[in-house]
Amino acid sequence: MQPRMLIIGPMKAGTTWMHDYLAARGDVCLPLGVKETFYFDRYHDKGLDWYEDHFRQFDPDRHRIRVEVAPSLFHSAEAPGRIKRELGQIPLIVARRDPIARSWSHYMHLRRYGYTQKPLAEAIGDFPAIIAASQYDQQIARWRDVLPDALIHELNLDLLKSDSDGYVRELCDVLSIPYLPVPEALLRESNMGAVPPSYFAAKLGRRLSYGLRGLGLYGLINAAKAAGLRRVFFGGSSRSQRTPGPTEAERALLIEQLGGST
Repeated sequence: MQPRMLIIGPMKAGTTWMHDYLAARGDVCLPLGVKETFYFDRYHDKGLDWYEDHFRQFDPDRHRIRVEVAPSLFHSAEAPGRIKRELGQIPLIVARRDPIARSWSHYMHLRRYGYTQKPLAEAIGDFPAIIAASQYDQQIARWRDVLPDALIHELNLDLLKSDSDGYVRELCDVLSIPYLPVPEALLRESNMGAVPPSYFAAKLGRRLSYGLRGLGLYGLINAAKAAGLRRVFFGGSSRSQRTPGPTEAERALLIEQLGGST
C-alpha cells in the first residue's frame, strides 16, 4: 500500500501544519504512528515492504487518499530517483516560504535538536541544506529533471498566514479531496521553534528518538512526547523560550549565501 501523493517539503515551510490539518480531517491516510518515515532518504535500506507497512491502516470506506508529508526529501539527492523507481510519476506538493526566513528557521531547528552549536557561518559549512533547501528554483528544476511527468504544485506559506481558509482550499483542490474548514486548534501557530536547555541534552534526546524510530517504536516516542519529555530535551514553546531572529550580520550572510534564490 503506497501513498498517492507526497508533500516533499522543504522543512520549516509549513509542512507540520499541513500534516496536522490532514490528520485532523480523518479521511486522509497518513503513515501510521509517525509524521515522516524518512524512507526515501534515511531508511531506504529497510525496503519497500517496510515503507508500505506504514499505510496498512488504509480503509477505502474511510480514507479518500494516502499521503506522506516528508519535508526532508526536498533537498535529498537520492529521493527523486528512488521515488521514480518505486512510486512512479507521483504528484508532489512543495511548500514555499521566504528563503531567508526558512534558512534561519532551519538553522535554529538544527540547534534545537542538538545537531550543532556552531555560529551560522560554520553551521552552513557543516549543513549545506540550510541554504540548499531554500533554493527553490534550483531544487524544483532538479526534481523536474528526474520526474518530468509528475505534477508539482507549490503552496506558499504567506497564504497560510494571511488566509488559512484559502490555503486549505488550495491544498484540498490539489489533493482532490472535499474542503473542510480549519479546526480551531490549528488557527494557532504550530511547531514553533524553541531554545533547548542545553546542546548536550538536545543531542541525547535526538539520538534516543532516532534509535527508537529506527526500531519502529513510534509508540514509545509518542508516549514520551505526551509525558513532556520533548520539553525536557528540546525546550518548550512559551514566548520566553522562542528562538531569536537573526542579527543584521547573520541576515546579511543568508542574503549573500542565497544569492537572490527564490
